[in-house]
Amino acid sequence: MSEQVQLNVWLDKYKREKYISIYKTLQTKYDTAMNTLFSDIEGRANEYKERLTDKYGTMYNYEVVDPGDVFEMIESDAYDFYQAEKLMEYNFHFSLLTTMYQMFEQQLRSFVYSELNHSWSPVRTGEFSKFGFNMGELKECYKLLNYDLTTTSPWGTIEILADLVNTYKHGDGRSAKRLYKKKPELFLKAYYGEERLMDQELTTNSEIVFDMEKIGFDSYANAIISFWEEFPEHLTSTYTFD
Repeated sequence: MSEQVQLNVWLDKYKREKYISIYKTLQTKYDTAMNTLFSDIEGRANEYKERLTDKYGTMYNYEVVDPGDVFEMIESDAYDFYQAEKLMEYNFHFSLLTTMYQMFEQQLRSFVYSELNHSWSPVRTGEFSKFGFNMGELKECYKLLNYDLTTTSPWGTIEILADLVNTYKHGDGRSAKRLYKKKPELFLKAYYGEERLMDQELTTNSEIVFDMEKIGFDSYANAIISFWEEFPEHLTSTYTFD
């Protein structure tokens, strides 16, 4: 005999504000870190070049060493310094984007699990370790509560973030293909031709292969903030056990 039960999920004001405050703090810390660590990479590279010039200026006997060779070495070392700093900026940016998305995914997972499994709930979903392994499963959980995550206004931006961080972490694959179809302008082109730079370099984190200027941190943080601001206070549905 089948049994029908009513499911209820509540997002109280405290939890909503807690979820949102994380991303506002991330925005503040991101700005502080970027301004502190990476605000003037070109200037620091020039300072490094000046230090090298002072160092190498007294290191060699220019009667036997070609000054042009020393100058070339200084230029090369300064350029390597600049490139390393830019790569650190790039990886900091994407690492924090990745952390932000993982926080959001875990919020969705822990929220719906805790609401469906509290002591007054008529259902049990089993162990948390086996619940909502990926976004596809989480979408289905929310659909059971008559809430389609994909129809929320910020979801398009959140999906792009998901594909972006998965491409950053794993390189070419399904996420990269979806992202390139939606946002080809985010991918830097190879030095010659129309090939993506990531396909030439075969990496997404030891070389700069995305256009950072087109991937603003705040735009993705604001999308997640909007998601939780718009999330209903109460979700309800009925579920039938066979």
